[in-house]
Amino acid sequence: MARISAPRGTQDILPEESWKWRVIERIAHDVAALYHFQEIRTPAFEHTELFHRGVGETTDIVHKETYTFTDRGDRSITLRPEGTAGVVRAAIEHGLIAQEGARAKLYYIGPNFRYERPASGRLRQHHQFGVEMLGAAEPEADAECILLQLDFYARCGVKDLKLQINSLGDADSKARYRDALVGFLEPRKGELSEDSQRRLAENPLRILDSKDPRDQAAIRGAPPAIDWLSERSRRHFERVQSLLSAANVAFDVNPNLVRGFDYYTGVVWEVTASGLGAQNALGGGGRYDNLVELLGGRPTPGVGFGSGLERLLIALDAQGVQLPAPRRPLLWLIAHGEAARAAQWQRLRELRAAGFAADMDCSGRSIKAQFKIADREKATCCLIVGDSELAAGTVTVKTLATGQQESVPAADLLAQLRSMQ
Repeated sequence: MARISAPRGTQDILPEESWKWRVIERIAHDVAALYHFQEIRTPAFEHTELFHRGVGETTDIVHKETYTFTDRGDRSITLRPEGTAGVVRAAIEHGLIAQEGARAKLYYIGPNFRYERPASGRLRQHHQFGVEMLGAAEPEADAECILLQLDFYARCGVKDLKLQINSLGDADSKARYRDALVGFLEPRKGELSEDSQRRLAENPLRILDSKDPRDQAAIRGAPPAIDWLSERSRRHFERVQSLLSAANVAFDVNPNLVRGFDYYTGVVWEVTASGLGAQNALGGGGRYDNLVELLGGRPTPGVGFGSGLERLLIALDAQGVQLPAPRRPLLWLIAHGEAARAAQWQRLRELRAAGFAADMDCSGRSIKAQFKIADREKATCCLIVGDSELAAGTVTVKTLATGQQESVPAADLLAQLRSMQ
């Protein structure tokens, strides 16, 4: 029979790599806790309407990239393409921001799904660490999310970070800028890519984010969004910049920076790093003050970011950053004879109950073969029992790195092992 492979655009994370995921996920959990964010876990699929209303009907993600299907109850279901909409839906549904003045600081780690052309760091199933701060309208909330994101990368060891920021302004500012951009691009419509000619009518701000050389040439000289900011939006943007400068965070104002979702208003940002090639973004975020109301909640401001974990690991590898590998000593039990194997099987349970990582081969292989397995599994110590040890009530403890071994009374084994840690 033919082999079955993983679907295109997905990957298996094997043991030699999965420990790296645990390390960066642990850093994400720790950093989020330092900033007083609490974890939330939402379903991997939602009603399709959530993303059409939240992310936007005309976005590329909803237009071309969602995995949408009809379930057996004849309901339209979509695999989660991004994290924010589901978090906001959960916050509304469970009353986390129902009270006037309520705030929720939430974070998540999990997979998203997008049907797009697979490439390095861009998979159809990819994983994100993201945070959402709901109920905070102050510029300090924007700055806090940016600082948390940069702190996360720094603790992972990423180098050559660059922060770009922009402001799309409030809803009125964004609408005025949209009209100005359309007015600028309409005479150049024939110079745009096919996708951007469609975007010009549906979602013109996305043209600014296009990597197509034709679009890049057409938008040269386009009016910047900050020229159309309301006074309130301008003060907010200036305050965010002031807070970042006070925290000694370097940044560039990029007037063409936009985000891929319709719900963004106000400040937006993106963090890049070397080692990722042309698509060098690690993650980004921004403010979305209208999303909660759009999804059926009371008017509530929000801000947050999402960061791709695959891209982060690629950047770390390209930069030669060595993550700290977990160093949990592994004990390997070796038995010579049936009686010894039965005794070692019982000892295996006792060691694990006492907090020691331990394993053994129960197939009856020779002592030499058991030692080879212990070496292959990178054990630190072998605990050896045969007929003589059983008769004497002892265990031979051999340290594989040095070859040193000693006979230890079975009753003193746990204490001896603890002293060796």
